[in-house]
Amino acid sequence: MKNNQLNEKALFALLVLTSVLLVGCVVSDTHMSYSGVQRDHLRKIKHGITTKNQLLDMVGEPTEESVMEDGAEILKFKCKMIKDDKLVLFPPPIIVDHKKETEHLVVFKIEDGIVQRHWKENIEPN
Repeated sequence: MKNNQLNEKALFALLVLTSVLLVGCVVSDTHMSYSGVQRDHLRKIKHGITTKNQLLDMVGEPTEESVMEDGAEILKFKCKMIKDDKLVLFPPPIIVDHKKETEHLVVFKIEDGIVQRHWKENIEPN
C-alpha cells in the first residue's frame, strides 16, 4: 500500500513538472505612443466658431500649410502612432517582437480665420 502511494506521488510530481515544461510561462507587453493632434483637442474645436489662432494654440504649428483658389487655408498636421507588442515564452526563452507604425494627417479648412471643418487623411506606407 505504501509503495502505491509513493508511485502516485511520483506520478503526480512528474505530471506537474511536465505541465510546467510544456506550458511554461507567457509574458506579454504592449507599448503605444502617439504624436500629433489629440482627440480631446478635436472635441474642443467648434466648426464656425474656433479661430485659426485658437487652433494653433491647441495643436501647435502645422506640418503643411496651403491656400486654395477661393482664399481658404488648408492646415495639415501629421500624426504618428507606434504600437510595440512583445511576447516572451518560457522555457526556453523565445522573444517575439512586433512593431507597427501608422501615420495619418488631420486636415483643417480655415475660411476668414475660422475653422470650418476638419477631416482625417490616411498616409499610404512607402
